[in-house]
Amino acid sequence: MVNALLNEMNKLPSTDRYDPHFRRIKYVRYADDFLIGLIAPKAYAVNLKQQLKDFLQNKLCLRLSDEKTKITHSADHDVAFLGYIIRKGYGKHSKFQIRPFDSALCVHMNTEGILNKLRDNGMCTAIGYPIGITRLLRELPEDIIKYGNQVLRGLLTQQRGCCNFFEGWRIQYVVQFSIAKTLARKFDISLKKVFARYGKALTVNYENAKGYARSVSLALYKSFARQKSFFATIKSAIASFQLPDYSLINPLSRTCYICGNPHHHVSMYHRKTKKKLVKPYSPIITVMLAINRRQIPLCRDCFARVEANSFQLNQLNRR
Repeated sequence: MVNALLNEMNKLPSTDRYDPHFRRIKYVRYADDFLIGLIAPKAYAVNLKQQLKDFLQNKLCLRLSDEKTKITHSADHDVAFLGYIIRKGYGKHSKFQIRPFDSALCVHMNTEGILNKLRDNGMCTAIGYPIGITRLLRELPEDIIKYGNQVLRGLLTQQRGCCNFFEGWRIQYVVQFSIAKTLARKFDISLKKVFARYGKALTVNYENAKGYARSVSLALYKSFARQKSFFATIKSAIASFQLPDYSLINPLSRTCYICGNPHHHVSMYHRKTKKKLVKPYSPIITVMLAINRRQIPLCRDCFARVEANSFQLNQLNRR
């Protein structure tokens, strides 16, 4: 009887969900994708969306997509954000739903979305059945394994804190057997012989360009247990991180780097990346590498002299 009463109590909200005077707003953004968490009546959310639309259009000259910008309730519908699925409580259609008013937000991995990426990448069929990767048949075995590691780590590393990370075994299964089938097609052998030759982790021994013996294996997960502190660790690292101070001054309004003359219009002199430069470096390239700059402002006269390579290294010291 006590357990039955506790279950009934858990089905009741602890606060007034329809209090018209309560407001709480949380905002998070990554690049051009943002999410606003709101505790307020729906009319307030509609008004807030219109204010955002007017601000973006009038102040920032940006257009807010009405099709992609939706107003939804997290307890009734899933919210997709940055590849994750955010749900309130256990979710509406979960068989473990015993607390419909649970205010906790749960982050889930988008398993079907990841499988669609693997399908588009040629690693499985529409129903998630692993297939060999045709475009990799001419690659070396070690390069095929390295590609599998790139896919596996890229898809599962950031999902370790999700509530349904246990579903990651399905992603790992598709990648593992897709790489194995690629090796089987490459050497024209059966899948059983591939695992007998390379093992479960598909370990390949090879020599690198310098002649050293190396080995590479698939980075298989031994456990798909959820790491509950994963997102909290990332959040604490972000909170302690200080952004560098960026200069908002227009580079074309600066003085010339060489002569320092502020009365001439400057132009930006660019250099190539270091791996594309040919030694011996010119004096201006030597200076730019020393100060770790890809571009510097130069006046018209200094720009012409740099193009003609008429500067000596000791003449390029900044005044």
